[in-house]
Amino acid sequence: MQNLDKILKGRIQEQLAPAQIIEVPSEKAEDHGGYPILRIRVVFEAENDWLDPEKVVGLARHLRPTLSKLSTGCYPVFSYMTPEEIEFATA
Repeated sequence: MQNLDKILKGRIQEQLAPAQIIEVPSEKAEDHGGYPILRIRVVFEAENDWLDPEKVVGLARHLRPTLSKLSTGCYPVFSYMTPEEIEFATA
C-alpha cells in the first residue's frame, strides 16, 4: 500500500494544485453493501484551508486510469483533512 499511496499522492497533487498534499494514506475496505472500496485520506495545506470544489469533484475521475493500472478493483472514497485536523482527530 505504501507504493500505492506514493503514486496517489503525486496524482492528487497534480489535480488539487496549488494546494500542497502532505500525505495520502489509503486502505482497502468494504462499503455498507459489502463492495470493495479504497479509503483515501487526503491531508493537505492550502490558503484558508480551502480546496477548489471543481477539482475535488473531479478527483475520482482523474484517478480512474491510475487505479485501473494498479488493479485495485476498488471504488475510491475520499476524506480531506488539514494537519491540524489530523492532530485533533488522533488526540
